[in-house]
Amino acid sequence: MGGVANLSDTAFLQSIQWRKSADADLVRAARKGDVSAFTARLLQCLPAESPPTKSTKKRPAIQGGLATAEYLPAPPAKPLRELLHTSNGHFTRKTGKSTAVEAASLAEVLNSVAQKNYKTSPADLHALTELIACNGASLEQATLFLLWRTTLAAACEFTNDPSTTDEGDPAQTADEQLLQAGELPWRVGLLFGDVKGSTKIRRRGRKVIRRELEDRTDGDGTPHATLLPRLGYWLAALVRSGQWANRFQATLWDDDLSMLFNDLLEQAIRLYRPSDSWAMSNGFSASPRSLFRAASQLAGSEFKIADLAFAWDQAPSNTRKRKAKSKKSASASTKPRLKKLAPSSQSDWANLACLRSDWETECDSIVVDHNGQFPQIDMTVLGRALINGNWDLKIQVDGKPVSVKRQWTAICWNTDEDGDYIELQQTFASGGRVERQIWLSRSTHSAMFADSLTGFSGKQIEYSSRLPLSDALDTQSDSGDRETRLKDGPILTRVFPLFLPQDRVHGTPGGCGIFGDDLVLKHVAAGQGLYAPIVLDWHPDRRRKPVQWRKLTVTEDGRILPGDVSAGYRVRLGEQHLLAYRKLQKSDLPQTVLGFQTFDETVLGQFDKNGDVTPLLLVE
Repeated sequence: MGGVANLSDTAFLQSIQWRKSADADLVRAARKGDVSAFTARLLQCLPAESPPTKSTKKRPAIQGGLATAEYLPAPPAKPLRELLHTSNGHFTRKTGKSTAVEAASLAEVLNSVAQKNYKTSPADLHALTELIACNGASLEQATLFLLWRTTLAAACEFTNDPSTTDEGDPAQTADEQLLQAGELPWRVGLLFGDVKGSTKIRRRGRKVIRRELEDRTDGDGTPHATLLPRLGYWLAALVRSGQWANRFQATLWDDDLSMLFNDLLEQAIRLYRPSDSWAMSNGFSASPRSLFRAASQLAGSEFKIADLAFAWDQAPSNTRKRKAKSKKSASASTKPRLKKLAPSSQSDWANLACLRSDWETECDSIVVDHNGQFPQIDMTVLGRALINGNWDLKIQVDGKPVSVKRQWTAICWNTDEDGDYIELQQTFASGGRVERQIWLSRSTHSAMFADSLTGFSGKQIEYSSRLPLSDALDTQSDSGDRETRLKDGPILTRVFPLFLPQDRVHGTPGGCGIFGDDLVLKHVAAGQGLYAPIVLDWHPDRRRKPVQWRKLTVTEDGRILPGDVSAGYRVRLGEQHLLAYRKLQKSDLPQTVLGFQTFDETVLGQFDKNGDVTPLLLVE
């Protein structure tokens, strides 16, 4: 695409260089400088909406793609933004033509763009290309030609800009790089496919789009944790690029990348929140429902959970009246083909894990991003936000602080019908290590968070951690014991710090309580290590049940073990009676806790009525 000067319409057309394969009638009219004939032929050449496939006929139509400003990293200039907002990207033709008001409004904006009243941004070019593709066929010829010329001029300016490279600007976010280096060249190359040089630009954009998909996802489609705060913007660029590929009957993905894209959609939908937001979605406010609707149409029948996405799209977002479902009733409403698809996932490469009870919109879920200095937690209970932010950690050994770095490694992941479990580890150059455990039940509406500190050289360890709570919570502490309650409407989450004495009459240097907007845990222990588990329970049937927890005696070969060697706890809440055990120092001998003998490092179990333990989790 060559440079475009401020010429008359006739001279402008005659200055364009065309591909040899370009439409003959279009080229003939352009070379004659016949604006009327050129525009008439252009109308016939504009792409039509792709017909629905067999798998998408019953799904809602995509209205205007994902072109609205809320799906772009930055909005277009005010005139274009107002135009898109007013018309929603569409100009109706009640009598075969656009209304005079719409035509005048669009012409005014286009004249402003053409006269360079402001610098055309990538978002402006995006809006212009969308107007042509989606609305061009409904415009009057004079308005269409003005739009086409203005967009071509902006496209030439953009593609000839030296700063527009395949690599993108390192200072930009991933979604901004994808938009500018991938999606826009892809769009421009398709829209002006008859113009000389468009093939090179289109291929350049496709190369970047493909590279972005491969480089920023794991082999199972899991997006890297660094994408999460702006995942919606990044994913929207891929979806829009796919929509344009369908519209222009072009090939964007090969078979392997098509499967990877579908896998990405399945992983992304695991991060959906019933509040119509994303897990850890700082800065992205656009509706994920609309994005999933468009994405599932694009993926078609290969998208295994497309039907679920549409069921969610119709679901109400208010969950205050939500009641817990039994495991049986919850699975009954899930599509049969989803029963074999695990709701949870984990990726070492992506530094990301999603613990999830089921595929229901209002499930229990914990998303863990361990890419930073502290693991970031996004937890929902019965679909309502509970914890959101960094799981802070401070350690002092004999009064000296231990520096926590960005070096978390997922050393254990387990998922089965009982629950999901992840364990993160960090070792310290000064000696010692910490393991952070998270377990989420699939059916009992309960979870466990725990820190295990081992191998420290000193006489005393001071430990504290913070879990940031949702703003919507009302908090309270029991005056008689150390239970903390977190209330969100009818949903009550009870927190039991098992490492502390239950009764407040027993003094302890540790603590558990609300400080500011955080749940703060503190513990002080003698020796080389400690184990600090908390259990959370939000089952509606247990909200008023009495609770009892205590520390257990752990023995090995008839010898009672100190707390920095092994630790065991039990908590009883109604019919829920759990055992939490952790071996803090290596031993080849079995250890016994409340009659349960084990060689394992970690045990989470359920006591039955006879006092026998049924393991829910065993970690060697």
